[in-house]
Amino acid sequence: MKTRARLAILFILHSLIAVAQECHNSPWMSFISDSRTVASLSIPGAHDAATGEGMCIIAGFGKTQVLDISSLWECGVRAFDLRPAMDNGKLHIYHGPVKTKISFQEALEIISAKLEQQPSEFAIVLLRNEGKACDEWKEAIGKAIAALNDKAAMFSPTMKMADVRGKILFLSRDEYSGCNRGAMIKGWSHSHDGTTSAEIVPYNNGTAAHLNVQDYYDTTGKNGLELKSNAATRFIELAGSAPDGCWTINFLSAYRTTWLGFTPFATSAGYKRNASAVNREIAEMLAQRTADNKKATGIIFIDYAGIDKAPGGIWHWREFHTHGKQLVQIIIEQNFR
Repeated sequence: MKTRARLAILFILHSLIAVAQECHNSPWMSFISDSRTVASLSIPGAHDAATGEGMCIIAGFGKTQVLDISSLWECGVRAFDLRPAMDNGKLHIYHGPVKTKISFQEALEIISAKLEQQPSEFAIVLLRNEGKACDEWKEAIGKAIAALNDKAAMFSPTMKMADVRGKILFLSRDEYSGCNRGAMIKGWSHSHDGTTSAEIVPYNNGTAAHLNVQDYYDTTGKNGLELKSNAATRFIELAGSAPDGCWTINFLSAYRTTWLGFTPFATSAGYKRNASAVNREIAEMLAQRTADNKKATGIIFIDYAGIDKAPGGIWHWREFHTHGKQLVQIIIEQNFR
């Protein structure tokens, strides 16, 4: 029992040290021209951003972040992957079947407060229904967005920085109702090839935008990690050569693990293994760009954003070099050439 107690204390201390490593960026969007289109930006994002708030289940499953939403913002993250589901009549954020310790409303309040403090910035919230498809979810999401009034952005393919400063742009992978702000994504893909034929359809009946999406998330199989890295690199290159008004969403996140011989859930160690390889490769690739050849990367969602080393966990005690702090900074730097 004494050994278990010591291990538990070490695990808690290790987690606190990781949180203390969060980085602090100035409001970096304030240095970007009002005339710059949002689609031409390089925006660091956090996959399943709310998992850093804590998980309501045994440690080791579904957690992809160490920093909470507020700390992710301070680190420079401006895109947040949030996955609310209906829970006793309210929207609560989950990752798959795993419940986080924050509601959708609480998450929006944190982001809104940051925008009040730094009105030069804007945030992207990528939505997905992590529960049962139902009209209740559609109505609840629409109501939450409508309640923000003009703090929720209208979408257009060539929207500019001047259109979104101080606002939240909602992009949803599932339909919501009762609101004309934000947009719905159609044609999402989990293929290792991704897709270049998705689209973003605005709720204000405006013109749809062309969208490139890469979200290959299970790299456990043979050559899975190589396929993931190649796909992530390819979609960064696509973003850099995309025509005006074409958007790119690129997930570096994936899990690479088995648990008792199968993968019923994505373990946190699996996400850390993937981040240790893919985050590093992408950071090295972008860091090699000179001031003359920096190009847009699109919106890049990563695991363990804001920390370069993630502690081990209940299933794996080894520390992982996730390069999340370095990568966020390098993505931001791609905007300034």
